Amino acid sequence: MKTLIFVLSILCLSAHAKQYAPIEAKALNEQTISTQGKITYLKFWATWCAYCVEEMPVLQQSYEDAKGAYQVISVNIGFNQTLEGVKRYLGKHNYNFPTVFDSDGIITKHYAVLGTPQHILIDAQGNEVYRSGLFTDQLAQKLAQLRGK
Repeated sequence: MKTLIFVLSILCLSAHAKQYAPIEAKALNEQTISTQGKITYLKFWATWCAYCVEEMPVLQQSYEDAKGAYQVISVNIGFNQTLEGVKRYLGKHNYNFPTVFDSDGIITKHYAVLGTPQHILIDAQGNEVYRSGLFTDQLAQKLAQLRGK
């Protein structure tokens, strides 16, 4: 009986959403971005990550579709990357979503990101609503719901 109660306790604890303190950072365009009080879709990526690069057009489309329902923030993890290389990559493909270059890894650590790509959707209170390694149908549905579709 004690084992059953312990297992149920663990399940209840894991069912609660992880909550994050708001972050504030400078995007590559020098714009200050913040997650404070905003529904935010974060994508952690690197230019050397094949899946990340493959998904970038979907991120651009998500940014264009957001229309104020949520904000999109791209976070380049800064590992084996240069600021100039990231800017060059984004410019070459005409990506214009807000991007943070996380050279010191603080944002990546804040969200406990262990690999790329990583997609995290947080609500306005900082609660993690969704997390996945790839852009999934479930994430697409959650973003569509936010847009009222």
